[in-house]
Amino acid sequence: MPVTLNIKPRPGDPSVQKKRRFAANRVVRHFGNRLPDLRLACLLDDTDCEDLKKEVGETNRGLFLRVNRQTESALENIDWSRFPISTFIIPGSPPDWKTDYAFDAVIYLHGSTCSDETALAMTLSHELQHFIQYGFNRKLWAVNYLLARLPKDVIDITGLNWPDIPTEREARIVAKRIGIKVCGSEAIEQYIARKITEFTSLKDLEDWRFSQDVDPSVFYDLASETESIFERLKSYRQYLEQVLDEMRKDEDFKKLDLSEYFEN
Repeated sequence: MPVTLNIKPRPGDPSVQKKRRFAANRVVRHFGNRLPDLRLACLLDDTDCEDLKKEVGETNRGLFLRVNRQTESALENIDWSRFPISTFIIPGSPPDWKTDYAFDAVIYLHGSTCSDETALAMTLSHELQHFIQYGFNRKLWAVNYLLARLPKDVIDITGLNWPDIPTEREARIVAKRIGIKVCGSEAIEQYIARKITEFTSLKDLEDWRFSQDVDPSVFYDLASETESIFERLKSYRQYLEQVLDEMRKDEDFKKLDLSEYFEN
């Protein structure tokens, strides 16, 4: 199923929209037939969505979002009126909300991300890999999703950082791999080096150093690495179960059982 690209135009400069569309299409083409048969809208903004950054963090460059009732609050942080597909994203009144969605998922990139071709290529590749994880490995995607939502004090105690979460690590590897194919290795190395100098926290610094050091050609076994991280976090099972309980109303988590990851 084709990806729908919506790129916010810059008033008075149509060349910007054309350039960003060209770069985004190059990224999408590199994924070829590996994308799932789900309806995806990619929204490339010309400004940053400050409400979204307040929700997920100031360093956020973009994100992948499922489109359903449980993600409405996150979706509503974005000003959809700036995009031509806006009326097809936000649902109507229950019980007919499912029929009002034209897409199964959305990838959103901030304007500051889109203004740099290397940032656009790496971030879009990163989020497309999350789309692949969600489309083809829903269970693995879901259990990894829980890890990022552990209480902050638990994350601090465990020292867990974004590259430690298997789906995030895989997305970073793919982002670097596709970024190099689209922009060249020198441009990607320079971009990562710049982000290292601009770090906003030690975890942010560690995150970019991971991207700098990782071999983008390496094979990554998502299933095996997910088992390993849950083994490492075995003593924190109660917190993961609590996060899961909070997600039970969501169809993607309703039948999820963590027992297989803890009872080996």
